[in-house]
Amino acid sequence: MKLLISMIALLVCACDRESKDSTAAPSPAVPEATSSKQSTPTSKAPLVLPLPTDQKELDRLILAGYTPHGSHLHPPGVLECPLAKDKEAVM
Repeated sequence: MKLLISMIALLVCACDRESKDSTAAPSPAVPEATSSKQSTPTSKAPLVLPLPTDQKELDRLILAGYTPHGSHLHPPGVLECPLAKDKEAVM
């Protein structure tokens, strides 16, 4: 119990201090033109991944939220299969 109280006190004291890096260098100002539009496109996860041959890797991907569908996997958030001809749902 005493250890828990001392750890909480240490955590509160550590969070109250400012880091040395934030006081040494001021944050650069972002121009308004680049803040409204991004000049570089964001990368997206592929909509289809082939099934891995290793069963442990397949289990890790399923635990990460990937959905097995036929002979491939879909990342989390994909609701329709781009390979299906009749746009069947991914469950």
